Amino acid sequence: MSKSSHTTHRDLKWALQQQAKRAGERAPSVRGADWRLATVTTLNTNGTLVADGITVRRMDTYQAPAVGDVIVITQSGNGNWLAWGRLAGATAPNGAWTTLPLLAGFTTPHGAGFGVAQYRVINAFGTGRVEMRGTVGCNTALTAQTNVTSALPVDARPSASRRLVLGRTYSATAVGAVAAEMTSGGVLSVFGSTSPSTGFFSLDGIYYDL
Repeated sequence: MSKSSHTTHRDLKWALQQQAKRAGERAPSVRGADWRLATVTTLNTNGTLVADGITVRRMDTYQAPAVGDVIVITQSGNGNWLAWGRLAGATAPNGAWTTLPLLAGFTTPHGAGFGVAQYRVINAFGTGRVEMRGTVGCNTALTAQTNVTSALPVDARPSASRRLVLGRTYSATAVGAVAAEMTSGGVLSVFGSTSPSTGFFSLDGIYYDL
């Protein structure tokens, strides 16, 4: 039994509606804004990156990106993509605490109850920043300039050397502070006398901008 003209037109209308719906689901101009999770695979030098095959522009708050970051990306109604930033638990050193690479003559932590000397790269007010914490035991002479660490990864190195003031072994007659520097090459140095020290210095509360 053949279909009536009315039934044929109704079926054709339904098929066209379904086709338009499927096309709209794929077209950002129809679908509107959307967001999803993606993994960073490529870092570009123009403020963009590639995540899951999509070229995305980073927001200013997404500092120190790294391949492997799991990020939130969002799409506007006209198809433009933005990267909001990484999620918690990103691969170290971006956002995760990492033990400082100390040179011979220095140990961490300094005694029981003190924290391990660590650093992490974070975003602070739209700018990349490195925070540090913990204590370092000093079993070597602190000369005019004594390197404490080997070079940190590129993402943790400041654009210029940063001067720091660290807490140090103190007593009624000894000054409880020591001058320090994080070089643009990513090496932490301290400055002191030529006499050997069996004390410590603290990194708690210390940070520098990238």
